[in-house]
Amino acid sequence: MREATQGAERPRGLSVLLYGPVQQENLALQYLVGAARAAGHRARVVSYADRSELSSAIAAMKEDAPALIGLGIAFQNNIDDYLTLARALREHGFAGHLTCGGHVPTFCHEELMDDVPEIDSVVRHDGELTLLEMLACLEKGKPVVDLPGLVWRDADGTVQQGPIRAAVADLDAIAWPARSERNYSVAGIAVDFVITARGCVGECNYCSIAAYTTEQKKRYRLRRPGAVADEIAALYHERGSRVFFVQDDLFVLPKEDRAVERIEQLSSELRRRSVTDAVFWVKGRPESITPRVCTALKQMGVIHLFLGVESAAPERLEYLGRTHLPEDNVSALRNCAAAGIVPSFNFMLFDPDCDLADVEQTLRLGDAHLDCPWNLCRTEVYSGTALRDRLAAEGRLEGDYRSYGYRMRDERAEVLFRILRVSLHERALAVESLLNRLISLSFARQLHQHFFPGATSDALGRSVSALGEETRRDTLQQVRDAMAFVQREALGDPRAVQRFAVEQALRINAADAERRRRCEELWQHLHLRGTLQMVRRGVVLSPGQRADFGVASGS
Repeated sequence: MREATQGAERPRGLSVLLYGPVQQENLALQYLVGAARAAGHRARVVSYADRSELSSAIAAMKEDAPALIGLGIAFQNNIDDYLTLARALREHGFAGHLTCGGHVPTFCHEELMDDVPEIDSVVRHDGELTLLEMLACLEKGKPVVDLPGLVWRDADGTVQQGPIRAAVADLDAIAWPARSERNYSVAGIAVDFVITARGCVGECNYCSIAAYTTEQKKRYRLRRPGAVADEIAALYHERGSRVFFVQDDLFVLPKEDRAVERIEQLSSELRRRSVTDAVFWVKGRPESITPRVCTALKQMGVIHLFLGVESAAPERLEYLGRTHLPEDNVSALRNCAAAGIVPSFNFMLFDPDCDLADVEQTLRLGDAHLDCPWNLCRTEVYSGTALRDRLAAEGRLEGDYRSYGYRMRDERAEVLFRILRVSLHERALAVESLLNRLISLSFARQLHQHFFPGATSDALGRSVSALGEETRRDTLQQVRDAMAFVQREALGDPRAVQRFAVEQALRINAADAERRRRCEELWQHLHLRGTLQMVRRGVVLSPGQRADFGVASGS
C-alpha cells in the first residue's frame, strides 16, 4: 500500500513552489506536488488565497529559491490577487520559470500572457504530465517550449500555444496528492479530502467544468473503487481521519444501476480494508438521487449530500442548461430525508433573464425546506462558458476576464439584486457569510449525532437546527420585503433604492450579530467536545490543526 504522503522527498531534483488557496487542502495543486515528488523533485504548496498572504508568499520564495513557481488560479474574481503576486515575486528577485494553471488560466491564457509579462507560461487543463515535462526541460537547461498543454513565450516575446494535451485516461496511474502534515477537523473529528473521479456529465451553461472537459474530449473519468479504497484506508488508519469530503464535481453517476453498482463496490472495498465507521460528504445532481441510490449511499456511510438544486423555476433551469426539472428537486430532497441523508444546496435566485416570478418560485421551495442548510446566490459568468459567449453575442457582457458581469433584462429583478447585494452581503453573499457558516455548523452537529449519539448531541443538534431555521426563515422574509419594495416603488429614484438597501442592511446585520455569536459558540462547543471524545477513543489530532468554518464548506 502506498503511503498517504507518497513517500519522503529525495535530495535530488528541482525545487518547486505551487501557490493557491488551501481552505480544504488544495487537491488540484497537491496532485501536482505528488507527481513532482514521485519524479524526484522537491515540491510543496504555499497558501495564497489573496494579497493578505503576499508577505508569507514572498518569504517562501526566498526560503526555497525554487526553479519553478506555479500559480493555481482557482477563482475568476481574484485574478488581480495573483497578478499582484506574479509582479511581487519578480520584484523580490525570483528569476526562475513562472507559470500558472487551473480553470481560469485554461480559458484566459491569451489575456494573461498579454497583460502580465512576468508570467513565462500557462498550463492548460490537467497539469501533472505537463509539469513533469516542464521540469525535465529546466533540469536539462532547455527552454520550456513546444509542449502539449502549454502556452509559452518565445525568446522574441511571441506567444505560442501547444496542442491540447490528451487527458490521462487512467487516473490511478497518477501519484496520490501530497497532503499537508497537519490535520483538518470538523467538530473535533479528523477529516480528509479525496477525489474519485474527474469531470462531470453535465453541460451547464454557466459552468467552467463543462467547458474544460469538452475541450479535453473526456467528460468524465473514474478511478477504480479498489484504488480509491486504498487511499481512504491509508488516511483512515495512518491519520485518524473519520470524515471524508469527496470533492468530485459529480460523485453519483447519472444511470441508477451504474451508480448503485459503483457505490456498493466502493463500500465493499472499504470494508475489506477495515474502514468501518467513516462517513462521507458527496455531491449529486437531483435527477440522479433515487431511493435506491440513497439506500446505497447511506450504507456506504454518506450522511451529507451537496445537491445541485439551483432553482425551482423550470424556465430558469432550462436557461442554465440543467438537465433536471423542479419535480426532481422535490423528489431528491424527499429521498434524502427518507434515507437519513442531509442535503445542502444553493439557490441561484438570479440569472440574466430571470424575473420576480421566477424568484418567488424558488423562495417557495425554500419555505418548504427550512430544515435543510442552504444559501442564496446569483449566477456568475466565467471564461470559457456558454453563458459568457451568449452574453457577449447579445452585447450584454460587462467587465473583462478579471470579473465578468451583466445587467438583467428585467429592471425590477436587477434592482432587487442590487438591494440584496448590499443588505444580504454579510448573511448570504460573502465567502464567510452566516448562511455558509450555518451549512458548516449543520454538518458539525451531524457528526456529533453520528459518532456520539445521546441526549447531549441531540440537544446540541436542536440548538443548531433552531438557529439555522430561524436565519433561513428570516432570509426569505427579507428577500420578499425587498421584492415588495421594488414592486410598489417607481425605480427612477436611486436615492430611495439606496436608502431602502442601507436601512435593510442595518437591520439584518444588527440581528445577525447575535446569530453569529450563537453560531460561533456552538461551533467551538462542538469542536472542543468532539476533540475530547476522540482523545478518549485514542485518536489525537496534530498540533495546529485547521478547524475553521471553511473546512466544512460545501460548494
